[in-house]
Amino acid sequence: MKSIKESIRLDKYLSNAKVGTRSEVKKYIKEGRVTVNGRVVDEPEFHVSPNDEITVDGEYVNSHRNVYIMLFKPSGFVSTTSEYEPSVLNLIDHPYVDELHIAGRLDKDVEGLLILTNDGDFTHRLISPKKHVEKEYYIYTKQPYKLTEEVKKEFEKGLEIDGEKFLPAKIGQIDEKTISITIIEGKYHQIKKMCQKIGIEWERIMRVRIGRLTLGGLKKGEWRELSKEEIDEIFER
Repeated sequence: MKSIKESIRLDKYLSNAKVGTRSEVKKYIKEGRVTVNGRVVDEPEFHVSPNDEITVDGEYVNSHRNVYIMLFKPSGFVSTTSEYEPSVLNLIDHPYVDELHIAGRLDKDVEGLLILTNDGDFTHRLISPKKHVEKEYYIYTKQPYKLTEEVKKEFEKGLEIDGEKFLPAKIGQIDEKTISITIIEGKYHQIKKMCQKIGIEWERIMRVRIGRLTLGGLKKGEWRELSKEEIDEIFER
Protein backbone atom coordinates (compact mmCIF):
# COMPACT_ATOMS: atom_id res chain seq x y z
CA MET A 1 0.00 0.00 0.00
CA LYS A 2 1.31 3.46 -1.00
CA SER A 3 2.04 6.04 1.69
CA ILE A 4 0.08 9.28 1.94
CA LYS A 5 3.23 11.19 0.96
CA GLU A 6 3.30 9.44 -2.41
CA SER A 7 -0.34 10.13 -3.17
CA ILE A 8 -1.82 13.20 -4.80
CA ARG A 9 -5.32 14.54 -5.44
CA LEU A 10 -6.77 13.31 -8.71
CA ASP A 11 -7.55 16.81 -9.98
CA LYS A 12 -4.00 17.95 -9.24
CA TYR A 13 -2.54 14.86 -10.94
CA LEU A 14 -4.53 15.57 -14.10
CA SER A 15 -3.74 19.28 -14.17
CA ASN A 16 -0.02 18.54 -13.60
CA ALA A 17 -0.19 16.12 -16.52
CA LYS A 18 -1.52 18.98 -18.69
CA VAL A 19 -4.91 17.37 -19.29
CA GLY A 20 -6.49 20.74 -18.52
CA THR A 21 -6.67 23.49 -15.93
CA ARG A 22 -7.63 22.60 -12.36
CA SER A 23 -11.22 23.75 -12.95
CA GLU A 24 -11.43 21.88 -16.29
CA VAL A 25 -10.24 18.58 -14.87
CA LYS A 26 -12.64 18.88 -11.92
CA LYS A 27 -15.42 19.13 -14.48
CA TYR A 28 -14.15 16.03 -16.34
CA ILE A 29 -14.03 14.08 -13.07
CA LYS A 30 -17.53 15.08 -12.00
CA GLU A 31 -18.87 14.15 -15.44
CA GLY A 32 -17.62 10.58 -14.91
CA ARG A 33 -15.04 10.74 -17.69
CA VAL A 34 -12.12 9.69 -15.47
CA THR A 35 -11.23 6.18 -14.28
CA VAL A 36 -8.66 5.00 -11.74
CA ASN A 37 -7.60 1.36 -12.13
CA GLY A 38 -10.66 0.69 -14.29
CA ARG A 39 -13.18 2.27 -11.90
CA VAL A 40 -14.96 5.57 -12.57
CA VAL A 41 -14.05 8.17 -9.94
CA ASP A 42 -16.17 11.32 -9.71
CA GLU A 43 -14.46 12.93 -6.70
CA PRO A 44 -11.71 15.51 -7.52
CA GLU A 45 -10.21 15.09 -4.04
CA PHE A 46 -9.71 11.32 -4.52
CA HIS A 47 -6.03 10.46 -3.96
CA VAL A 48 -4.01 8.50 -6.52
CA SER A 49 -0.48 7.12 -6.38
CA PRO A 50 2.30 6.70 -8.99
CA ASN A 51 1.40 3.14 -9.98
CA ASP A 52 -2.32 3.81 -10.51
CA GLU A 53 -3.66 3.55 -14.07
CA ILE A 54 -5.65 6.68 -14.86
CA THR A 55 -7.68 7.39 -18.00
CA VAL A 56 -9.68 10.31 -19.34
CA ASP A 57 -12.24 9.39 -22.01
CA GLY A 58 -10.53 6.00 -22.28
CA GLU A 59 -7.05 7.44 -22.93
CA TYR A 60 -4.27 6.68 -20.45
CA VAL A 61 -2.75 9.72 -18.74
CA ASN A 62 0.92 9.78 -17.77
CA SER A 63 2.02 11.79 -14.77
CA HIS A 64 3.99 15.02 -15.14
CA ARG A 65 7.27 14.30 -16.91
CA ASN A 66 10.39 15.85 -18.32
CA VAL A 67 10.04 16.76 -21.99
CA TYR A 68 12.81 17.07 -24.60
CA ILE A 69 11.98 18.56 -27.98
CA MET A 70 14.14 19.11 -31.04
CA LEU A 71 13.18 21.89 -33.45
CA PHE A 72 14.50 22.95 -36.84
CA LYS A 73 14.59 26.66 -36.07
CA PRO A 74 14.04 28.91 -39.09
CA SER A 75 15.80 32.25 -39.41
CA GLY A 76 13.76 35.21 -38.13
CA PHE A 77 12.66 33.64 -34.84
CA VAL A 78 14.08 34.59 -31.45
CA SER A 79 15.09 31.99 -28.85
CA THR A 80 13.17 33.72 -26.08
CA THR A 81 9.59 34.56 -25.13
CA SER A 82 8.78 37.85 -26.86
CA GLU A 83 5.63 39.88 -27.40
CA TYR A 84 7.28 41.90 -30.15
CA GLU A 85 9.09 39.31 -32.30
CA PRO A 86 8.26 35.81 -33.55
CA SER A 87 9.44 33.29 -30.94
CA VAL A 88 10.45 29.67 -31.49
CA LEU A 89 7.95 28.79 -28.76
CA ASN A 90 5.16 29.89 -31.12
CA LEU A 91 6.16 27.03 -33.45
CA ILE A 92 5.52 24.33 -30.84
CA ASP A 93 2.05 23.01 -30.14
CA HIS A 94 2.67 20.92 -27.03
CA PRO A 95 0.87 20.65 -23.66
CA TYR A 96 4.10 21.54 -21.83
CA VAL A 97 5.04 24.54 -23.98
CA ASP A 98 4.57 26.99 -21.10
CA GLU A 99 7.27 25.11 -19.13
CA LEU A 100 9.87 24.90 -21.87
CA HIS A 101 13.14 26.78 -22.07
CA ILE A 102 15.83 26.71 -24.75
CA ALA A 103 18.90 24.61 -24.02
CA GLY A 104 21.48 26.63 -25.93
CA ARG A 105 20.02 29.57 -27.81
CA LEU A 106 20.52 30.55 -31.43
CA ASP A 107 20.62 34.11 -32.75
CA LYS A 108 17.52 35.38 -34.53
CA ASP A 109 19.21 35.15 -37.95
CA VAL A 110 20.75 31.71 -37.30
CA GLU A 111 18.81 28.55 -38.12
CA GLY A 112 19.09 24.88 -37.34
CA LEU A 113 18.94 22.41 -34.48
CA LEU A 114 17.44 23.72 -31.24
CA ILE A 115 16.56 21.72 -28.12
CA LEU A 116 13.79 22.81 -25.75
CA THR A 117 13.08 21.17 -22.42
CA ASN A 118 11.68 21.60 -18.91
CA ASP A 119 14.67 19.75 -17.40
CA GLY A 120 17.11 22.23 -15.91
CA ASP A 121 19.75 19.60 -15.06
CA PHE A 122 19.78 18.43 -18.68
CA THR A 123 20.29 22.00 -19.91
CA HIS A 124 23.17 22.57 -17.49
CA ARG A 125 24.91 19.42 -18.75
CA LEU A 126 24.29 20.34 -22.38
CA ILE A 127 25.70 23.86 -22.29
CA SER A 128 28.56 23.27 -19.83
CA PRO A 129 31.93 23.28 -21.64
CA LYS A 130 33.14 20.74 -19.04
CA LYS A 131 30.83 18.12 -20.58
CA HIS A 132 32.46 18.56 -24.02
CA VAL A 133 29.18 18.30 -25.95
CA GLU A 134 29.98 19.31 -29.52
CA LYS A 135 27.83 21.81 -31.40
CA GLU A 136 28.49 21.81 -35.14
CA TYR A 137 27.59 24.68 -37.47
CA TYR A 138 27.64 25.02 -41.24
CA ILE A 139 28.64 28.47 -42.47
CA TYR A 140 27.51 29.23 -46.01
CA THR A 141 29.83 31.94 -47.33
CA LYS A 142 29.06 34.77 -49.73
CA GLN A 143 32.26 34.13 -51.67
CA PRO A 144 34.37 30.99 -52.10
CA TYR A 145 36.61 30.51 -49.07
CA LYS A 146 39.82 28.47 -48.98
CA LEU A 147 40.54 27.02 -45.55
CA THR A 148 44.25 26.94 -44.71
CA GLU A 149 46.26 24.72 -42.36
CA GLU A 150 47.24 27.84 -40.44
CA VAL A 151 43.59 28.64 -39.66
CA LYS A 152 42.96 25.03 -38.61
CA LYS A 153 45.85 25.21 -36.16
CA GLU A 154 44.55 28.52 -34.75
CA PHE A 155 41.19 26.88 -34.06
CA GLU A 156 42.77 23.79 -32.53
CA LYS A 157 44.86 26.00 -30.24
CA GLY A 158 41.91 28.22 -29.27
CA LEU A 159 41.21 31.63 -30.77
CA GLU A 160 41.61 34.89 -28.92
CA ILE A 161 39.40 37.68 -30.27
CA ASP A 162 39.56 41.21 -28.85
CA GLY A 163 40.89 39.88 -25.57
CA GLU A 164 38.24 37.15 -25.33
CA LYS A 165 39.60 33.60 -25.23
CA PHE A 166 37.78 30.66 -26.77
CA LEU A 167 38.34 26.96 -26.11
CA PRO A 168 39.90 24.80 -28.82
CA ALA A 169 37.51 24.16 -31.71
CA LYS A 170 37.40 22.34 -35.04
CA ILE A 171 37.04 23.83 -38.50
CA GLY A 172 36.64 21.97 -41.79
CA GLN A 173 35.91 22.58 -45.46
CA ILE A 174 32.66 21.09 -46.80
CA ASP A 175 32.88 22.71 -50.23
CA GLU A 176 34.20 25.98 -51.65
CA LYS A 177 31.35 28.00 -50.11
CA THR A 178 30.59 25.91 -47.00
CA ILE A 179 32.68 25.75 -43.82
CA SER A 180 32.04 23.58 -40.75
CA ILE A 181 32.84 24.89 -37.26
CA THR A 182 32.48 22.69 -34.18
CA ILE A 183 32.61 24.15 -30.65
CA ILE A 184 31.97 22.86 -27.12
CA GLU A 185 30.97 26.22 -25.61
CA GLY A 186 28.37 28.76 -26.61
CA LYS A 187 29.55 32.30 -25.94
CA TYR A 188 27.64 35.32 -27.19
CA HIS A 189 27.88 35.57 -31.02
CA GLN A 190 30.79 33.09 -30.89
CA ILE A 191 30.44 31.62 -34.38
CA LYS A 192 30.02 35.07 -35.95
CA LYS A 193 33.10 36.38 -34.12
CA MET A 194 35.11 33.39 -35.30
CA CYS A 195 34.01 33.95 -38.88
CA GLN A 196 34.93 37.60 -38.71
CA LYS A 197 38.33 36.75 -37.23
CA ILE A 198 39.30 34.56 -40.20
CA GLY A 199 37.74 36.77 -42.85
CA ILE A 200 34.57 34.84 -43.67
CA GLU A 201 31.60 36.83 -44.96
CA TRP A 202 28.69 34.56 -44.12
CA GLU A 203 25.41 34.42 -45.96
CA ARG A 204 23.75 31.83 -43.74
CA ILE A 205 24.62 29.98 -40.53
CA MET A 206 22.98 26.71 -39.49
CA ARG A 207 23.54 24.48 -36.47
CA VAL A 208 23.45 20.93 -37.81
CA ARG A 209 24.47 18.81 -34.82
CA ILE A 210 24.47 18.73 -31.01
CA GLY A 211 26.47 15.78 -29.66
CA ARG A 212 25.39 12.87 -31.87
CA LEU A 213 21.96 14.38 -32.53
CA THR A 214 21.33 15.76 -36.04
CA LEU A 215 18.34 17.36 -37.74
CA GLY A 216 17.60 14.14 -39.62
CA GLY A 217 14.50 14.53 -41.78
CA LEU A 218 13.07 17.56 -40.00
CA LYS A 219 12.07 20.49 -42.18
CA LYS A 220 12.27 24.13 -41.14
CA GLY A 221 9.72 24.92 -38.44
CA GLU A 222 9.09 21.24 -37.63
CA TRP A 223 9.66 19.65 -34.23
CA ARG A 224 9.38 16.33 -32.45
CA GLU A 225 10.02 14.84 -29.02
CA LEU A 226 13.29 13.04 -28.42
CA SER A 227 13.43 9.45 -27.24
CA LYS A 228 15.38 8.45 -24.13
CA GLU A 229 17.96 6.78 -26.38
CA GLU A 230 18.46 10.00 -28.36
CA ILE A 231 18.83 12.03 -25.17
CA ASP A 232 21.48 9.63 -23.86
CA GLU A 233 23.34 9.66 -27.18
CA ILE A 234 23.76 13.44 -27.04
CA PHE A 235 26.31 13.00 -24.28
CA GLU A 236 28.15 10.03 -25.80
CA ARG A 237 31.53 10.81 -27.33
